[in-house]
Amino acid sequence: MAAETAGGEDLSLREVAELAAVQAERELIRHALHSTKGNKSQAARLLRTDYTTLHAKMKRYGISARDFSPR
Repeated sequence: MAAETAGGEDLSLREVAELAAVQAERELIRHALHSTKGNKSQAARLLRTDYTTLHAKMKRYGISARDFSPR
């Protein structure tokens, strides 16, 4: 039984692992931003990464800190 994407294509074990890692990373970033009310510096410390890396990953995944800041 092979894993399939929504488009029906078969995925290798490596591809499934990469997709799972990206999804987990995206969720962790969103959780950290929610916990820090959108404060990227605090979120980076919480995730034990540097601000530049967090900012690059947020851009890559289309995550905006404004979505987590109080209005």
